[in-house]
Parts: sequence; C-alpha cells; structure tokens
Amino acid sequence: MTKLTNRVITIPSAVNVMLKGERLLVQGPLGKNELFINPMVEIVYKDNNISTKSNNLALAGTFNSLIYNMIEGVNHGYKEVLEVKGVGYKVTQKDSKLEFALGKSHLDYVVIPSDLKVELEGNKIIITGLDKQKVHRFAYNDIKILRRPSVYKKNKGIYYLEEEKSIKLRPGKSLRK
Repeated sequence: MTKLTNRVITIPSAVNVMLKGERLLVQGPLGKNELFINPMVEIVYKDNNISTKSNNLALAGTFNSLIYNMIEGVNHGYKEVLEVKGVGYKVTQKDSKLEFALGKSHLDYVVIPSDLKVELEGNKIIITGLDKQKVHRFAYNDIKILRRPSVYKKNKGIYYLEEEKSIKLRPGKSLRK
C-alpha cells in the first residue's frame, strides 16, 4: 500500500487538472472526468505532479490509483474486447441496445450507457470509455454474465479476448471415472 501512497503522478502536457475544494477535475483530449476527494485525503499538486497524503495509507493509495486512472482515461482511454463464441451465438447492435442470441429460448438485451462507446466487429464487442471502472463493470456485469465461458465445452460462451487459452476444461460426466 505504501508504494501507491508515495507514488508521484506526472501529468502529461495534453491533460489539464483543476483542484476545486473537494472536487478534482481532469480534462484531456478525449474528454473530462471528475472525482470527489475524501476530506481525510490531502492532494498535493505542484510542478505538474500530483501525490496523495493521509494518515490512512490504504485510503491515500486508493485515491492515488483513482487519480492515475482518471488521467490515463482522459489521455488514452480504456478498452475492453469481448468475444461471443458458440454455434448460433451472435450479437447485433440496434440503436443504443445490444441484442444477444445465446442459445436461450429468448433474446437478451443490454442497454449501452451513454458515456461508453460500443463497436461490433463480427463476433467481437469492443467497449471504450474514459472511466476504467465503468468500462470493466459494463463488460463483466452486463455482458459477460449473460453466458459465461463453458468449462465442459471449448469455445462456448462470452470470453475476454484470448481468455479461452487460460480456461482448463473439466471432463464430462462419462469421463470422470
């Protein structure tokens, strides 16, 4: 924890940081982001560098990581790629919704948040956004949870990119003996 607490974040030239009371505003080439600072945490901003200080080291480390992720988000953005694999599994985009056919008796619909951008390339879903937490939460809680990767059959379900290589298959019921 102390490593993150003592980390000094260097602000890129394309990013503008403003500290107004309990709010930290970060603006960059891709957009702007805002963070409310806990009163127990002190933000030290001078000479284009930011660091955090607090008696609670865990809290200071957490806010240091949040500030670093905000700066990275407005400067480069965050991207998550999911793959839909399986016979008859497909995804289509209709307006601000994703429509999934995942081998169920019904279609699943997921509404795309307004601050995220979603693109489809064949069976790949590319999610981009400024906030790391929102991108990962949307990818996992809203999309991947619809059909998790099968541990009994290869290439069936919704995977992160290149995830299928790390999943160990279990033997089926007849092969367990």
